[in-house]
Amino acid sequence: MAETVMEWVDKQKKRKTTSTAQGGNNSSSVPVAKTAYVCKVAKDGWVSIRLDGHGTDEYSIYNYTKLTLIGLNDDGTRVRFRVEEGEWKGEKGSMILKGGVDTYISHIPPSTAVPTITVKYGKIDYHWRSNARKDLYGEDIKQQLATLTVNGISVTVTLCSDDQHKPLDEGIYEIAPPDYPHPRKYTEMYTVGGKINQYGLIEGGQLVGCDIVWFPIYPISEKRYLHIGHISHGCVTIIDYEKYPEIYDYLIKFRGKGKHGDDIVAFLQVIK
Repeated sequence: MAETVMEWVDKQKKRKTTSTAQGGNNSSSVPVAKTAYVCKVAKDGWVSIRLDGHGTDEYSIYNYTKLTLIGLNDDGTRVRFRVEEGEWKGEKGSMILKGGVDTYISHIPPSTAVPTITVKYGKIDYHWRSNARKDLYGEDIKQQLATLTVNGISVTVTLCSDDQHKPLDEGIYEIAPPDYPHPRKYTEMYTVGGKINQYGLIEGGQLVGCDIVWFPIYPISEKRYLHIGHISHGCVTIIDYEKYPEIYDYLIKFRGKGKHGDDIVAFLQVIK
């Protein structure tokens, strides 16, 4: 059975104790690196770490981020590691042990069996209105609608608005792991359980989980994402956003390689 992260931590503590008792000259005190993965995140889809050279500032990594555990800090309260993927790939950092590593880090890797998800074109809605976007209240906005299917979950998405943005052409694309937490101002209006007021706008409700997690769509140069919303600028924008946490939970647990060697979580097949 694979060594757990906490078993590895206990070994590091014993090495430090032995090293201190023998004046730091015992070869057994040399840390043995271990591969580990983020196994739990906050409701927004991210977990916080510190990076070397950045003081007490906190930075975010996503679920199943691969880490190489290096050892413990001097007082044994933090676990040090190197980040092996994502925005902070190659950076060294740390996480508190109690209430941190013991909760959010595991030895269990993501699945390498990368799935294929599909988007099938639907109708063009010439009179689409967003009752969540106060800045667009009362406006008819032409939308190219489609159906996204992920692991048996089907949701309505929009692929573009008006004629300013070209929707994805038919073909096979790749979905990458999340890049960074996107500003909440873009998604905070999309809530679950709210009510429509006298002006036709949604008020109240709870934030959608993982709303600031956006999955890039390759080729990255086109700056398209899979994310929640009501209006698309060329992204695959999930209108049925209350189902997004289920979609996120499914996609984030996969890691594979795309045709150019990039890390991906899924293939995306677009069908007209």
